[in-house]
Amino acid sequence: MQRRRLIAGMAAAAAAALVLTGCSSGSSAGGSQSKDSLTWSMWIAGKEDQAAWQKVADTVKSEDGITLTIQGAPFENYFTKLSAQLSGGSAQCVVSMQSLRAANYTSSLLPLDDLAEKAGLDLSAFDSTALNGMKVDGKLYGLPYDTGPIMMFYNKDMLKAAGVSDPEPGWTVDDFEKTGAALKAKGDTMFGSTVGDLNLESMVYGYNGGRVVTTKGELDPTNGDFAKGLDWLGSLVKDGYATQASSDTSQPGNDFASGKVAMYTDGPWSLISQKAKVKFDLGVTTLPSGTSGPSTFAAGSGFGISKQCKYPEQAFKAVETMTSEKVLTSLAEQGRAFPARTAAQGAWYSSAGIDGAETALKAALAKSSPLLGNKQSDQLSQLFTQYALQAVNGQTSGKEAMSSIASQLGTQ
Repeated sequence: MQRRRLIAGMAAAAAAALVLTGCSSGSSAGGSQSKDSLTWSMWIAGKEDQAAWQKVADTVKSEDGITLTIQGAPFENYFTKLSAQLSGGSAQCVVSMQSLRAANYTSSLLPLDDLAEKAGLDLSAFDSTALNGMKVDGKLYGLPYDTGPIMMFYNKDMLKAAGVSDPEPGWTVDDFEKTGAALKAKGDTMFGSTVGDLNLESMVYGYNGGRVVTTKGELDPTNGDFAKGLDWLGSLVKDGYATQASSDTSQPGNDFASGKVAMYTDGPWSLISQKAKVKFDLGVTTLPSGTSGPSTFAAGSGFGISKQCKYPEQAFKAVETMTSEKVLTSLAEQGRAFPARTAAQGAWYSSAGIDGAETALKAALAKSSPLLGNKQSDQLSQLFTQYALQAVNGQTSGKEAMSSIASQLGTQ
């Protein structure tokens, strides 16, 4: 699930723009469709990202005889561009979709249940959390390619210098705060704060079980526990254990890679690529558990089919290949995804080469819940960067921030 944390601001956006100029063959999806030539909408983080996804398209060409032309944008702009294309009748045939946002696009995507049944596809080969994340109201709107829970990445070297042991899966909020105090005493900052929806909601969920999206996918922005969770995150900033939050959701990952913070939250889809970037010993563990016990949210991404596609059966054939064990194993080996197919997950563990990663990830998966999307998920995400940011940075209380969000969402 290569998304907001993998996009490194303007530099990545510029690189992606250059790449996309070369891979796009026109703005009209409808005009470029044929049975053996389709377009594919994907978020692209730069040249390496583009090359990895082009290999997927090449596999579809070699195995199915279908040419896929990739068209896309950096993740920050992807869904804005996709919405414009869908409303303008120029959407691509194959559409990459994040589980958190699937509910926003049910009117524009084909349910895949009948196509999957007709093709005889064994859906049980997919991780159940990943598959359920691509469903809305019981209908399947995409075949998942990756999945995973939000976890805590940490700098083993910084912790060792502060005299702190590596955090074991199942560690607690008290352990987390004691680590923050030890690092502060050494002049270091423990945690890179974020208001990115999946990461923010996972930290609060682990802290006290507070959730702003219910188990039915409904919004509950006035949830008292969630507001208290924001206050807790604000206390970490106030105590000097965490950085101030930024509207740039890639900042925590960048600060971690540069050694400015000892920890930040991310998903397994980023672990291998982050390992290649850093110049220190990288570790990963579960989120700190609070009053509700160990818990985190999981999310993923997949490939759906636009209702504007003239050749849905050919598109589904391509999507089948794009989510095959062969392709997902290759993506796992490159660190592009924690595979949604359980049979391909072993390749990710082997490629990670990080002590304790498999134990930590399996522990997190066992305590994870899918973070369901909602038709207002995009708006909620935007409001987090305005109001939740103020709460985390101590400018307002969690209750006041969530009251403002509820008012903007029309749920108050």
